Amino acid sequence: MVRPSSARKVARAASIGGGGRKRRIIGFPMLVVLIMILGTALVFYAWSQREAESRPSLTDHWHSAYTVWDCTDVDGAEGGHQPIFEGRRNSQGYPYDPVGIHSHSDGLIHIHPFTANAAGEDATMAKFFETMFVTMDQNGITASEFGVISAVGAECDGEPAVMQIVRWSNALTAVASAPDERIYEDFGEMHFQKDGEAFTIALAPRDAEVPLPPTVNVLLSASPALVEDLSQPEGPVEFDEDINPEAPAVRLDEDS
Repeated sequence: MVRPSSARKVARAASIGGGGRKRRIIGFPMLVVLIMILGTALVFYAWSQREAESRPSLTDHWHSAYTVWDCTDVDGAEGGHQPIFEGRRNSQGYPYDPVGIHSHSDGLIHIHPFTANAAGEDATMAKFFETMFVTMDQNGITASEFGVISAVGAECDGEPAVMQIVRWSNALTAVASAPDERIYEDFGEMHFQKDGEAFTIALAPRDAEVPLPPTVNVLLSASPALVEDLSQPEGPVEFDEDINPEAPAVRLDEDS
């Protein structure tokens, strides 16, 4: 026979033990949730860092030449080249630039991201257009500097003209007839890949040759490091051994 006092002690001990199990059961899910929150935060942080460190990074300062060219306006003073984007200025007179992709009214795109959402693959033409208050789609392009260029019903040389962006990866050695990329839609998604590119935003027939931006000639002054892209190919120069050394040749005197 269990004494009443002993029974109360056993019941109280059972009650205490049960409460401990309940606290452990409740505490475990809370620990799991906390781990999930911390894990998600770490993943997001790592993703943000990776985006910020991809090119262009937050420490890069690139320049690209650009122009807007209209094949229906080739008789104009600029031969189809439209006025460059002027953009807007803040109260201190500096260019309006919330993300670090803009132009100084110089025909160059200055690319130096301020935040991760304008770096790497997020350094896009859309960011440039937004900063310069430009809109562009397959129907045309609009800017305060030249108004509206419409692609609706446009023709050049008897062919339909369409909006397009033509890209050369190296503006200093670019040949107009050999671009590296040409897109006809989703213009804002084109992203800046390296220092010294060239972009011609054009209304022209598909695959038509369009001119390079005139400002390719000033890229070296903006990005002197691009001079490395002008280096000669590696390896010795090979001479034609079949050349007759006795063959007459043009000679220059010392004064020449």
